[in-house]
Amino acid sequence: MSFKRSIAIYWALVLIPTLIMVVVAFRLLRHEQERISREALELVSERGRAVCETIHITVEGVEDSLSASLATIEPARLVETLVLWERTNPLVRNVFVWQEGAPLRYPVPGMESTVEERRFIRRYDSLFSKRIAWESNRGAFSEEVEAYHGATADTLQKASLKTGEKAKRGRQALFDLARPEKSVAVVAQKLGAAPSRERFQPRSGWIPWFAENRLFLLGWVKVAEQGPVFGVELELMTLLSRLGTDLPRFTEPGTGYALVDGNNEILHLSGDAGNGQAPAAVMNVSPLLPHWQVHVFLDGSGGDKGRGFFIVSLILLAILVAAIVSGGALLTWQAHINKKDALQKTSFVSSVSHELKTPLTSIRMYGELLQSGRVRGPEKVAHYLSVIVAESCRLTRLVNNVLDFSRLEQGRKTYHVDRVDLGALVTAMVELHGIRIRAAGMEPEVILPSAPPMVRTDRDAMEQVVVNIIDNAVKYAAEGKRLKFALTVATEGFCELRISDRGPGIPREHRQRIFDKFHRIDTSLTASKPGSGLGLSIARSIARDLGGDLWFEPVKQGGSAFIVRIKKDE
Repeated sequence: MSFKRSIAIYWALVLIPTLIMVVVAFRLLRHEQERISREALELVSERGRAVCETIHITVEGVEDSLSASLATIEPARLVETLVLWERTNPLVRNVFVWQEGAPLRYPVPGMESTVEERRFIRRYDSLFSKRIAWESNRGAFSEEVEAYHGATADTLQKASLKTGEKAKRGRQALFDLARPEKSVAVVAQKLGAAPSRERFQPRSGWIPWFAENRLFLLGWVKVAEQGPVFGVELELMTLLSRLGTDLPRFTEPGTGYALVDGNNEILHLSGDAGNGQAPAAVMNVSPLLPHWQVHVFLDGSGGDKGRGFFIVSLILLAILVAAIVSGGALLTWQAHINKKDALQKTSFVSSVSHELKTPLTSIRMYGELLQSGRVRGPEKVAHYLSVIVAESCRLTRLVNNVLDFSRLEQGRKTYHVDRVDLGALVTAMVELHGIRIRAAGMEPEVILPSAPPMVRTDRDAMEQVVVNIIDNAVKYAAEGKRLKFALTVATEGFCELRISDRGPGIPREHRQRIFDKFHRIDTSLTASKPGSGLGLSIARSIARDLGGDLWFEPVKQGGSAFIVRIKKDE
C-alpha cells in the first residue's frame, strides 16, 4: 500500500467519525438549548403566575373582608358609618346608600355633593336608575372566579409559598383595614354606641365597572329584603401601593414582569421589564380585575440561559474538533517527516556504502599491485603509495563524519577545549590539505591579521569543521581556481574565519537548507560527485556546540563563502 493511500485512509478514519460526532453533538446541543430556554421561560412564567395569584388572593381577601364589614354596620347609623369609613379608611374611595323607588340617600345628588361624588353618581347612574340590576353579573362572575380557582388550585398553593412572610404581612395589613371586627369596633367607638350582636345573612357582590377608560370595583350589600343597597367603591391605587412593595421580585438580569391595566398602562414594574421588547408571556391577572395583565419579559442577557450554554458548548466542541484535526495533522506531518528521514537515511547508507567501497577498492587494488612485485619503477611505487595514503585519509574523514553524526544525534560527542592559536591552526590546515587542494586545480590563499588571536576551542573538532568546508570546495568549486582563507577579529569577543571560493555558488532556494542533514543540491554537479549530505550539518553542529556558529554568504563576484565564528580567549 502506498504512503499517499495510507494517509488518505487514515484521514477518512479520522474525519468521518469526527463529522458524525459534530453533527450529533450539534443536534444534541440545539435540543438542550431549546430545553433550557423552555425551562427558563416556564420559570419566569410560573413566577408571573405567582404574581397574578398573589394579586388575586389579596383582592379577593380584601373584597370578602369589606363585604363582611359592610354587613356588620348598624342600620340606624348606616350613613354615618359609611361616611366615617370614607374619611378614615384608605381603601374606600366612595360610599353610597340607595333605596329602590327612592332618591339616592348618599351621596346626595345636586349641588350639595362634591365633585368626586357627582362623578361617582354619573359613573353608576345605570345602576342607580335600575337600567342594570345589581345582581345581573353575579352568576357569571361567580362562575368565572370558581373556574379560576379550580384551574389554579395547585399553583395558588405554590404562590402562597413563594410570596414569603413579607408578602403575607402586606396582605394581612390590607385585610386588617377591612376586617369586620376592627371596623365595627372603630365605628362603635366613634359613634358612641355598642355594636349590635344581631347578624343578617346579607346578599352582596362586587362589580368590576369600566368608566372613563378605567377600572373601578364597586362592592354592595343588601341586609334586608326591603332595606337599602349600600356599599363602597374600592380605592385601587391604595391597594396597589400597599401590595406593590410586597409582590415577588425578579433579581436575575434580563427577567422581569410588568403589571398593566386595560389601557396597556404600566401600573407596577419588577426586574428588567420593558425596554421596548415584546413580552415573552402574557397572562390575565384575575377575573376580579378584568383586562388587567401581567407581561413577563425574558431576554438573551439574563433569561436565555440556553444561549449561553449553547455558545460555551459550541466552543468546547470546536476545541475538541480542533484538537482531533490538529492531532491528525501532527501525526500526518510526523509520518511525512519519518518517511522523509527514512528515505534520506536509505540514500545516506547507499552513498556511504559507495564512498566506503571506492577508497577501499583503490587501496586494495594498489596494495595488490605493490604486493605482486610487478611495479618496477620507483616513481610508480611512490605514486601508488600516495594514492593509498590519500584514499586512506579520505576513508578516515568519511568514517569520522559518520561517527560524529551518530554522536551528535545521540548527544554523546565530547570536546576537549583548550587555548589554541587560531592563526597557526589555519596555516597548518592549509599546509596539510594543500596538496589535495592543488590537485583539484585550486590555489589556496591565506590572509591572517598581524597578531593572530588566541581562541578557546577543541582543536580536533575545529579541524574537522575546516576539513568539511574544504571537502565541499574541492568537490563543487574547483572551477573557481581559488580557495581563500581570511581570518579577522570580530567584535563581542569572537573571531571569524571566512573560507570563500569562486565556484558556481549555491542556488537561492537551497541556501537555507544546505545545513540540514542529508540535504544535497539536486544538480548535475552534485549528482556526479559522491557525498552523504552530512558535512555541513556536522560542521555547524560542532561550531555551535563550541559556542560559535557557521553560516553561508554568497560572494558578489560569484561563489560561496562559509563563515566560522569562534569564541576568543579572554
